[in-house]
Amino acid sequence: MLHYLTYNTISKSLLMFSLLLLCSSCTTMHIPALEESSLSTQSNAELLFINGDFENALLEYEEIYDTALSPEDRNFALYGLACTQLMLAQNDHQYIEAISNLHKWDAIKGGAPFTENHHLLVLALLHHRDVIQKRNIASTEREKNKNILITKQKKKISKMVHIVKKLQNQLEELEAIDETFQEKRKPL
Repeated sequence: MLHYLTYNTISKSLLMFSLLLLCSSCTTMHIPALEESSLSTQSNAELLFINGDFENALLEYEEIYDTALSPEDRNFALYGLACTQLMLAQNDHQYIEAISNLHKWDAIKGGAPFTENHHLLVLALLHHRDVIQKRNIASTEREKNKNILITKQKKKISKMVHIVKKLQNQLEELEAIDETFQEKRKPL
């Protein structure tokens, strides 16, 4: 009977070990394939971004974000999404959304090491700097043109005031002449 219990215990142990090995080997083989696919998609999104295809990079990051299986992949996608949004932003509302996503990414990231491609953020910030510089140049140019226009308008107004005064003087002279003429005409 002892032999039977030992054999039965060994059998069950071997069966459990085999199932465990089988399950763990399936998991091990399956997870790298998912990670490899995820890394491939991430690399594709980064490549699109770096090559300047921001619209497709945005679509790719949105797809990664929506389908991410792990929080790390989702946060990676959020980072890429925020950087791409910075590149594509055309108004203040879009800039605010992009910066909010960067802030959200940072909050989720916490103290974890920065493993994302820093070039994405650097490129986005450089682009943002260029946009601000162009806005400042355009604003300065508009201000300069406005000041030139104001100066021209002031000169025109000054000339018109001078003309109005001259016309008033001429009108007064004509009225004086007319009054003199009227006085000379009365006695006749």
